[in-house]
Amino acid sequence: MPPPSQLTIPASPNTVQVSIIDTTTTIDFPADRFLAPKIDGLERVKGNAFSFLVENPRTGGKVVFDLGIRKDWENLAKPLHERLKTVFQIEVEKDVAEILRENGVGLEEVEAIIWSHWHFDHIGDPSTFPGSTSLVVGPGMPAAKLPPYPEDPAGHLLESDFRGRQLIEITPDKFTTRIGGFGAHDYFGDGSFYLLDVPGHAVGHMCGLARTTPDTFILMAADTCHHGGEFRPSSYQPLPDEIVPNPYNDQTTPPCPCHIFEKIHPSPEKYRTEPFYRIRVNEGGTSTAPNVEVAMQSIRHLQEFDAADNVLVVCAHDATLVGIVDVFPAKANHWKSAGWMERGRWRFLRDWDVGYADKKP
Repeated sequence: MPPPSQLTIPASPNTVQVSIIDTTTTIDFPADRFLAPKIDGLERVKGNAFSFLVENPRTGGKVVFDLGIRKDWENLAKPLHERLKTVFQIEVEKDVAEILRENGVGLEEVEAIIWSHWHFDHIGDPSTFPGSTSLVVGPGMPAAKLPPYPEDPAGHLLESDFRGRQLIEITPDKFTTRIGGFGAHDYFGDGSFYLLDVPGHAVGHMCGLARTTPDTFILMAADTCHHGGEFRPSSYQPLPDEIVPNPYNDQTTPPCPCHIFEKIHPSPEKYRTEPFYRIRVNEGGTSTAPNVEVAMQSIRHLQEFDAADNVLVVCAHDATLVGIVDVFPAKANHWKSAGWMERGRWRFLRDWDVGYADKKP
């Protein structure tokens, strides 16, 4: 079934060069912190953290979308660090600034850091960039999360994140275009790169939509989802009878039969058309998402992008794409001809032990 509405991405001949950055982050966390219900004993999720270098060849402008986790994450705001270390297992080898420098990108060339949102695993360490690099944030973030720590003893952000640089808020009135179910802001003003207002997960949560050819796009989906099973399968992108490549051995033959997942789906009668997971809501109604209903609506809109054959969806912590996508310093604009979508779409299924006899040893 096709999406119920067109994505209505405005036409443009202008593209950006996109690189997917492996931020050298490994983050291990309890699955039930974000996901419900528990399925087949998947107790913990081991994720990564993608960020993106976006280059506009017409203006020469370069921006970085997200920074992963800072290498010295023990220097996060003290109250935040104390909470994090009781929940997450974190390893970080390098800051994004270091990765860029090692690969010939001068930090003075980066005109802006764009935070998808203010959570610790996306903000990195802006202080590693020069003051000429502005910091771009989503609607409502400054009012909700400033002043920073230590001025606010309970703050999550650091004064050093903002010191000496321009802070730019993409306010609600700047999302003047509608793409799919989201408001969109034309960042460069030429149709090559949009910021999308994707609410629910956090105040000011944004995604990036980059035009990689005149007719293909990469959606930088940030934390709209934390696992492929939160938005796949869907009525727009059903689980096929036979899954190729086989998610368990990455081979095109033999294909993996889809029926083996029926028994672990929370709604077996809908296992081909409804996601395996929903956002976890704790007893008492608390959740990692401040507005679960709105966050679930954003996921439904994300499914429309995922069903489009010209949009590659890359969630920030989707480790199943590691080994499939080319990472910085390589470019990602050739993603469609390289078959990354087909190779990666169902790879999350390997997270569950369903007793499948043809799994790779």
